[in-house]
Amino acid sequence: MYYITPCIHDHILDHIREEKTPKEAYGKLKKIFLANTTARKLQLCQELNNIQQRDMSITNYTLKIKELCDALGSINDKIDDDEMVYICLGGLALRFGTIRLAILAREKPPTFFDLQSILLVEENHVRRRSNAPDGQMLYS
Repeated sequence: MYYITPCIHDHILDHIREEKTPKEAYGKLKKIFLANTTARKLQLCQELNNIQQRDMSITNYTLKIKELCDALGSINDKIDDDEMVYICLGGLALRFGTIRLAILAREKPPTFFDLQSILLVEENHVRRRSNAPDGQMLYS
C-alpha cells in the first residue's frame, strides 16, 4: 500500500483507506476511474452531437470538433473521419446551406482536413458577399 499512496491525490486516497491489500485498493481505484471515464465519455458525446456553429468562425468551429474527438480518443473512443465530417456539416450555420448540400451530394465525403479547407474558402465568399454593395456581382 505504501507504493500506491504517493501516486494518488488525497481525495482519492479517502476512497481506499479501508482496503487491506494493494489488490483491493487497485480494484477500488479501477472501479472509480472506469465510472469517471464513462461519465466523461457521455459528456463528450453529448457535446459533440449537439455542437452548433452559430457565430463561431469555421476555424474555431472545426477546432472545437477536433478537440472533442481527440478527447474521446484519449479515453479509447475513436471517432472516424467520416463521422467528424457529418458532425461538422450537421452543425453548420444556415449561411453554409448550399455548400453543405453540395458536400452531402458527393459520392464520397471529403476528409475532415479537406472539409476545413472547403469551408474556409466558403466562409471567405460568404463574408465577401455580405460586404458587397447591393446589385454588385462578385466573381470568384
